[in-house]
Amino acid sequence: MMRTRPPPTTVRAGLSRSPPPASGLTGRSAIGHHLSSMLCPECGGENPPDAHRCGHCGSSLSVAVLEVVRGSAPEKIHFLRPRTYTVGRARYNDIGLTEPSISKSHARIVYGNGTFVIEDQGSLHGVYVNSSRVQRSELPPGAQIQLGNVTLKFSALTGEGSTEQVAELPWIEQQQLLLSLVQALNSTLVLSQVLEQVLDAVMQITRAERGFLLLVEGSADAARHPLVGDLRVHLGRRRGASLEPEDMRGLSNSVVRRAVETGETVATGNAAADPALGQVQSVILMDLRTIVCIPLRSPRADEVEGAPRAVGAIYVDNQETSAPFSGDSLKTVEALARHAALAIENALLFERERKRIEELRATQKQLLQSEKLATIGQMAAGIAHELNTPLTYIMGNLELLEAQPANPAQREMLASIAVGAERITSLAQRLLAFSRPAQEEPVDVAVNEVLERSLKLCHYQILKGGVLLRKELAEPLPRVKGVPNQLEMAFINLVINAVHAMEGGGTLRVATAARDGQVEITVADSGQGIAPEIQPTIFEPFFTTKPEGKGTGLGLSTVLMIVERHKGRIDFTSASGAGTTFRITIPISVP
Repeated sequence: MMRTRPPPTTVRAGLSRSPPPASGLTGRSAIGHHLSSMLCPECGGENPPDAHRCGHCGSSLSVAVLEVVRGSAPEKIHFLRPRTYTVGRARYNDIGLTEPSISKSHARIVYGNGTFVIEDQGSLHGVYVNSSRVQRSELPPGAQIQLGNVTLKFSALTGEGSTEQVAELPWIEQQQLLLSLVQALNSTLVLSQVLEQVLDAVMQITRAERGFLLLVEGSADAARHPLVGDLRVHLGRRRGASLEPEDMRGLSNSVVRRAVETGETVATGNAAADPALGQVQSVILMDLRTIVCIPLRSPRADEVEGAPRAVGAIYVDNQETSAPFSGDSLKTVEALARHAALAIENALLFERERKRIEELRATQKQLLQSEKLATIGQMAAGIAHELNTPLTYIMGNLELLEAQPANPAQREMLASIAVGAERITSLAQRLLAFSRPAQEEPVDVAVNEVLERSLKLCHYQILKGGVLLRKELAEPLPRVKGVPNQLEMAFINLVINAVHAMEGGGTLRVATAARDGQVEITVADSGQGIAPEIQPTIFEPFFTTKPEGKGTGLGLSTVLMIVERHKGRIDFTSASGAGTTFRITIPISVP
């Protein structure tokens, strides 16, 4: 059922009629009395020349509208008062049209004897009224004006009292638009496209000044959209201008709630005089006149209540006109709303299904990664055990050889063998650490002490690489719960990686700090940075950018594993040519 109210004959709330001025001029005869003021055609009251409404009785001072149908700023409406208007491309014109085919001073629209006349001002492309070129012509209601490539439609505002009729889209065109919209809605499941098509169609049919499309709370990306009652504004339009955020405040909560709760269209031609809306703050604040709100209800029954489910609402309003939208346009919009509700619900279902599939894919990827890590762990354990057996013989025989007399050359050879054997031993330990959970019990750890010890072990590599070390260790620093040897291994890996990233030298910054119940460890280098295409994979086991034989690819994966065992997290920032910064955060130990 559609709720409509005829325009009331009473005066708007808060306004009173004033007696006609002493001149005795009343009604239409008072129009154009003098240029320094505007006389109301209804009560004869005097108003400023730029006023849109009478300050005495609230009637509109506009007597016609000029709508841009095609070309510069399509769908923009200019409300015409009984005076002269200049039209052209130059900024000084009353009605500016930026289309290049428009002359700087193209035409003039003059009011006199109750009618508007258009005059050509020597334009290059001429003035056409209803397809005929004219030098001067009266503008009949519904006249089509062609100025260059711009098409305009002239409509007179007529009626009794303060009622104005806005030129809405003709009925046959409404039906054609409705058919086109239904076809368009059937061709897309993208929510943003559906919403834009629906609201644009409603604005075209009703010629409303503002329009909004609201969806039920939690429908899609809810937090990004302003809340109106239990609905959120997902899209807003303003005819002839951009919609500013403050325009949202004039959206009538009461109208939206009534339409959604009753499931019926709410329409009023004079909101200020409507008993249910006249005292609503948003209506008063925005001086709203004509308001229409059509509920969007899904034809699919609600699983709990068994009734059609509320999807949202379409809301349009006017400030300039106080006449209700015509019955034909309301019926067309209500038919449109039925199709729109189903299309919106389908788009929402598609969006939810798409997100669910993405989540399933992410879960599947995590499972595959877990299986991959488990397999790698088993391989790592086997390799480590295979390495340990020959290492035992090598280290034992090496100790025997070192105990024997030898010349300097032999001593140097034994030392190099020892370095190689120690590197293999370290590799075997890292493989074992990666393949199985730590057996050591966590203790309260002084991070700065572990970090200092790690830097001493890396001293030779830092010195050899020509790297300047800059330490910024916070004192005092809270302790963390952890395994010192594991943290030491993580810090060493980060430092060695940083040194290797700075070929030819650079600056290594190592810092600690306490923030928000966490100890933060930072290792930053001034190297070439990590290429964007490989950044997502740097923590994967056996991934390395080093030449074959120069790296195992276990360094960062080991660091990640150790940090996670300590209930911490690691992240990094890197930019090409600007170095890389790794940041570890570990919770502070609670006594």
